[in-house]
Amino acid sequence: MAVVALTSARGAPGVTTTALAMAMLWPRPVVLVEADVAGSSSILAGYLRGTVPPDRGLVSLAVSHRRGVLDDRFYDQTIGLIENRVRLVPGLVNAQQAASMDKLWSPLGMVLANLERTGTDVIIDAGRLGMQHGPMPLLRSADAVLLVTRTTLPAVSAARARVHLLREDLVELGQGDDTLAVLLVGEGQPYRAREIRSALSTPVLAAMAWDQAASDSLSQGAAYGRKFAAAPLFRSTRVVIGAVHELIERHRTRLAPAPETLMEERTYG
Repeated sequence: MAVVALTSARGAPGVTTTALAMAMLWPRPVVLVEADVAGSSSILAGYLRGTVPPDRGLVSLAVSHRRGVLDDRFYDQTIGLIENRVRLVPGLVNAQQAASMDKLWSPLGMVLANLERTGTDVIIDAGRLGMQHGPMPLLRSADAVLLVTRTTLPAVSAARARVHLLREDLVELGQGDDTLAVLLVGEGQPYRAREIRSALSTPVLAAMAWDQAASDSLSQGAAYGRKFAAAPLFRSTRVVIGAVHELIERHRTRLAPAPETLMEERTYG
């Protein structure tokens, strides 16, 4: 595994909640990066209910980059969500800080990609596509790019307006369109995966369950009365994680050098 980026074509389809749920159940140590330039860390204000001060995160990483110490100071700008197994890079405090991110995204993408060597994976909440100063370099360098969408007609229509541009960008400037898949939230409300795959001409990876109670516990820090791990949201998250593993494996198999090439390198190198 390596870097997984989640994004959307319109507001509030559940990107942050999905990213947080995935991070909580991720099988390896993972860093969750809030790269939504809309401003205000949803996790600090929601899941953590304002108990952690907004004194670490992307803006401080931008300062570290300007000083030439981004690699060395990266972990200093994370906070522990679940001990050291799940760590968070909080997002912007406000949208006015977004312009300071333009020079950070590409070098940050390199730092995130290198975390795999230390046994750590990355999940990126990239927010909505098309935002000014948005983190497109992070999507281009990701091993999997998940376009998160509800299954209503307005949501699917917005996704169709964006997915073709995203695919072209990943082909021209990124790792290729085989990193791209659609992740549904609330399949069958009203459209099913087969219908959405046809409408978007893009593979549907999996679907997150529509589970308001568990979603509120992640997005607002609300109490959850039942056994958390048994919630429909988390059961579907486990399926999504397995599908992401398979997507990345297919992508890396495509990029791997052919056996003939390896033989040539050994013979003539």
